[in-house]
Formats: sequence, structure tokens, C-alpha cells
Amino acid sequence: MVIPILTVRSQSTEKLYLDVKKSEDVAIENSPELRLLGSQQRIKGLIVNENWRNYFPTASVSWFRNSNVVENEADSRSQRVSLNLDQVIYDGGRRKLALQAAMHDLDLSKYDLLLSINDLKFKTRNAYYTILSNKAQLELQERSIERQKEQLKFAQRELKLGDTTEVQVLQISNRLNEIQLQHKRTEIAYNTGLEEFKILLRLPSISEVILKDRIEDGYDFKFKSISEKDLVDLAFRSRVEFDRTKAAELQALSEHEIAKSYYIPTFSVGSYYASAGDRYEPRQREYGFNFKMSMALGPNTVQDTSNYIARNQDTDRALTSSTTVGIYDNLQYKRKIAQSGIAAEQAKITRRQLDDIIRIEVHKALHNYSVSWESMLLADENAESFDKRLKIKQRQVEIGEVRRVDLAETEIFYLEAQKAKINTRVQFLLSVSQLEMAVGASLDSLNLITQKKGKDEE
Repeated sequence: MVIPILTVRSQSTEKLYLDVKKSEDVAIENSPELRLLGSQQRIKGLIVNENWRNYFPTASVSWFRNSNVVENEADSRSQRVSLNLDQVIYDGGRRKLALQAAMHDLDLSKYDLLLSINDLKFKTRNAYYTILSNKAQLELQERSIERQKEQLKFAQRELKLGDTTEVQVLQISNRLNEIQLQHKRTEIAYNTGLEEFKILLRLPSISEVILKDRIEDGYDFKFKSISEKDLVDLAFRSRVEFDRTKAAELQALSEHEIAKSYYIPTFSVGSYYASAGDRYEPRQREYGFNFKMSMALGPNTVQDTSNYIARNQDTDRALTSSTTVGIYDNLQYKRKIAQSGIAAEQAKITRRQLDDIIRIEVHKALHNYSVSWESMLLADENAESFDKRLKIKQRQVEIGEVRRVDLAETEIFYLEAQKAKINTRVQFLLSVSQLEMAVGASLDSLNLITQKKGKDEE
């Protein structure tokens, strides 16, 4: 059977044969969101390096040039080249806290990337199985349409011979129209699903996607009775959310400690060596040392600097100091304390609640897995029953025991039973994936579904 695919393109189409694994790989490789997260991870790695740099001295080279022109006096020129060094010797642990916050933020980006990959894999599987479901229903409906058309032809001949009534012919025609209407709806869903699947995988618009698997007979399903306690223990060991919430809490606590330590002064020492003079190369040597202190007094800031300077082979020495007070230039300190405190408390609450959240998710996923298996068995049994009923009705119509309109009614029920069979298979496939994600395992790691080989492979 050829499934109609809506293609209105001037370019030649590119055929892509995909199974579920290859679809996931393509989605991950082409995802701009994952690339962005990877880029953010590299940026946060650079931020960690920047915070490491704060532990080491800072160095700078400066070149000062001055030229004075005064009327009726000689012009004067001077220049000065200096090498400056500064080193923070005490800051109340803020550098350490800032480094810890940056490293925890880097860990968060790694966990976010892993969670996003798992989420994208599940979305890809969901879309993949939905397309397979619609494809199977299209094939089923087309076979049913052919049977109904054949029955309608027989009914019209019998009407001419007077062996049936016009009402019964209209009833068969109505049933045929119902199936054709279902077919149109399924065709729309199938083509829409394919186009949305291409968007999800970020494929070119000219691509023609062909899925290799079949939902009806492409998989072997099996049920395992798994202890909920074992699954919860596995989730506690495997779910990256635990590491993520721990990293988020530590980051928030570090930022809160930084905000609370606003009043702790920062002390640093520095030195410089310079050459000065009125021509290049300047030859007058000088050197000096300095001691700096800065701290916050509530909303105000205080900076104090002391300098020792020696020139002309220590014949010219100077000791200077300066103090600067900033008035209400640090009003944000209260906001930072409150904001970081709320974030730290929220991170603590989230981490405490995570145990219960994981337990609930595992319980829900395990329950859905069990119910989906039972539903699939019931749907298979129901579909097999209606398949037998349809064959019996066909034989009864052939020997004249029942009316053709009764066969048309049975065909409708048969289609509904087959549709339920297909849908429960998709539901079971997704429930297994949800269970694996709930316990933090890799998809397909529980070995509950085996893909058959050699189906629809070209």
C-alpha cells in the first residue's frame, strides 16, 4: 500500500528511511536548543576560569605622557612608564564563594543538557509512534473501504433483482461514507504528523520521511513484574535531578553567603616600578608600595589607600594616603541579600520535595505500564474476536443467512476494535519509555520491547 503524502515542491525530494533510534540521533544532532545548551556550558566553563583568575595578582603597564605650553616660558614635557602589580590578600571568602557558585552553575548546565536530551528523545518517540499508528489505521481503513465497496456493488445488483430494499442499500452506502470520512481524517493526521516530525528533527522541507517500522507486527512486547521499591531505589541512584537540585541549592547558598558578607572588608597590596623623565627613554627610576582597604558600611562604601614612593635612588621618599566615602552608593545590598535568600530557601524546599516527587512519578509510571499492558491484551482479544465475527458474517452473507447491512455494521465495529488495538500498542510503547525515564534509566534499557528485524527495510 502506498500512503499518500502531500508534496508540493519544485525540487527533487530526498528520501530518508528512519527507525526510532536513527530518528532520535537526527533530532539530537540537529537540535538548536541542545546546541545552545552546549554553548552555554562552554561559556560557564569560561566563567569558572575567570573566577580562578581572581586568586592571582593583576598586572598592568601604563605609559603617561604630558606636554605643557606656557607663554613667555619654556615648554615642558614629561613621560612615565610603569609596571603595576596588585594582589588581594583577604576578602572574607568571597572569591571562594564566587568560584563555588560558578562551578555549581557549570554542573547545572551539564544536567540541563542531559535532561533536555532525554526530553527530546521522548518527544521524538511519541511523534514516531503516532505516525506509525496513523499509517496502520490508514492501511486498515483502505482495506475496509475496498470490502465495503464490494458489498455495495452486490447490494446494488440485488436491488435491481428485487432481492433487497433501497433502504438497505443506502445503509451500506452510509457505512461506506463513514469509513471514508474516517480515512480522510486519518490521512490528514498522518500527513500533518509527518510534517511536524520533520520540524521536530529539523529536516529540510524537501525531505520525504519513510518510517521503517510497523506498529502492528514490528515489535515483540513482554511484561515483567517489577518491584516498585527496586524501581524507586534505581531512580534515587540514577535520576540526574538529584544532582541537579543539589547543585542548584549549593549555588544559591553560595550566592546568598556572598550577599551576606557585604560588610567584610577587602584588603590588597600592590607595588609598582616606573621610569620617568622629559625625554624618551625616561631614566629617572622610582618604585613604590601600596596598601588598599575597601568595605561597605550599610548603604555606603569606604575606600582607603596608603602609598609609599621612592625616587632618585631613595633620596626622594613620600608617604601618601587617601580615604574616599561613597554616600548611599550601595543601596542594592539589601535587595541582594533578600533575593539570594529567597532563592536559597526555594532551592532547599525543592530538594526536600524531590524525594516525594520521584516516588510519585515512579508509582504513576509503573501503574500506567501495568494498565497499558492489560489494555493491550484486552484490545488484542477484542480485535481477534471481531475479526472472527467479520469472517463469519461474510460467510453468512454469501449463503444468505444475514443481510449485507449487518455485515456493514460489523465492519464498523471491526474497525473500532482494530483502532483500539493499534492505540493500545502505542500507549504501551510510550508507557515503557515513561517508566524508563521515571527511574532515570536509558531508553530501552529495561528490555521490555524488542524491535523485529526485516520489517519495511529497504
